[in-house]
Amino acid sequence: MTFAALTAALATIFAAGYGTLSLVAREPVRLNLAEQFGLSWLFGTGLISLLIWLAGFCAQGAVLQCVVTAVCFLLAVIGRKQTPALGFPKRLSFFEFFLAAILVVEIAIVFYLSFVRTLGWDGLLNWEIKARYAFENNGVLPPTYLADSSRTFSHHEYPLAVPFTQLWLYFWVGQANQFWAKIVFPMFYASGSILLAALAIRLGARLWLGLVAAICLFFIPQISVNDGGAITGYIDFPISVFYLASIGLLLCAIEKGCNVYFKLYAVCLAFLPWIKRDGVVLWAVAAACGMIVILRTKKSPLLFLTLLPGFLIICAWHFYLSAMRAQQSSDFLPVNLGGFATHLYRVVPLLFAFLAELKTVQSWSLFWLIVGIGVAHLVPRIRDLRVPVLFTALIAPIFVYLFTYIFSDWPNYQQHVALSISRLLMHVVPVGVLIVVLAVCGEKNSEDVLKRRAVTCRKSGSGRTAVVELA
Repeated sequence: MTFAALTAALATIFAAGYGTLSLVAREPVRLNLAEQFGLSWLFGTGLISLLIWLAGFCAQGAVLQCVVTAVCFLLAVIGRKQTPALGFPKRLSFFEFFLAAILVVEIAIVFYLSFVRTLGWDGLLNWEIKARYAFENNGVLPPTYLADSSRTFSHHEYPLAVPFTQLWLYFWVGQANQFWAKIVFPMFYASGSILLAALAIRLGARLWLGLVAAICLFFIPQISVNDGGAITGYIDFPISVFYLASIGLLLCAIEKGCNVYFKLYAVCLAFLPWIKRDGVVLWAVAAACGMIVILRTKKSPLLFLTLLPGFLIICAWHFYLSAMRAQQSSDFLPVNLGGFATHLYRVVPLLFAFLAELKTVQSWSLFWLIVGIGVAHLVPRIRDLRVPVLFTALIAPIFVYLFTYIFSDWPNYQQHVALSISRLLMHVVPVGVLIVVLAVCGEKNSEDVLKRRAVTCRKSGSGRTAVVELA
């Protein structure tokens, strides 16, 4: 019974996500199965959590569940009429099939490790606690919890994407079952690794190289086995998947006539600030990259409007916290010139702490060394618009995160850095992988793939059926 209920909960998430994907990607561009799976999970979790939060102002309990379920199926039915045609890869060679099998085994291992390990500190006391409180209050966070200063350790100000996705599972299972809530996190790993392979191929990689890129993600200890990774209930890997999708789809949208990818990018972008407070930083960086692409490629100025939904979510969430008189955690001091001047001495130690983290083999293996080589290899290709976009997406969040530590309110700010910098760096890891992939592809091969896709997008825009193969 529990398994059937859990299956129904996951099915509604995918139904909502697939319906949204179909409505957004109305053009006859063929999204391959990997992209449809990954984006359906991201869109579904983002949409259902938002629906629960918004509908919770008018309904509670079983009524709330019925309303959200009805919207999910309505989206699936409406979107079905606009479903993008399925795109299948060419016939796999033995080597490609072998790599795909390895990726499947890795995903299975992540599922296993997630279920045999308990949730970490953030998984329990930042995310699951909100899902549990909401479940016990008929699907709505109790105002008494938000206004309780003794519970600021659970970060009232953090958004509700993952907690309310867990809440959705609780609705269907009928109890706040922490064990089944853990399935959310390996699902993000599955969607993230599959999307990484698909986006790497869209950048010009061969199918085998895209699969290798996704496989290598498993061999970064900070993601696969360390505390704070994809298996202990921390939200830093899920937000990295949304960020990967935003930047990867934006790169696909650079080519003239491929505006469908820009629309998909805009949906992923809107959800970034709904995942975690740090998502505001990633949203700002990804939005700036989108503005650069619009201006450099001379796309329609109307596309600037697609950047507004994320801003509206930021404003709505802050208004909600203010209205509920939610207590804020005291990890950081107010950001102002006076505080910056007072704590300016922290800049050099912060840089050294950051460099020391990059060299930590136990957390990152050789990942950052490889990314550094990839960056150096791409510098001569800086005129390729994808290169500065990727550089900005990788470097800008890191500098902003380091800047915020200048205002740390911890008595020992260096301990604050040591405890959290590894998780913040996870946000940009998939983007780093894309940089390495683009460097390995070579300029000529990458440009040839882009030309073929540009022709495909123009044909699809004129109403002709198009095929986008994973070659």
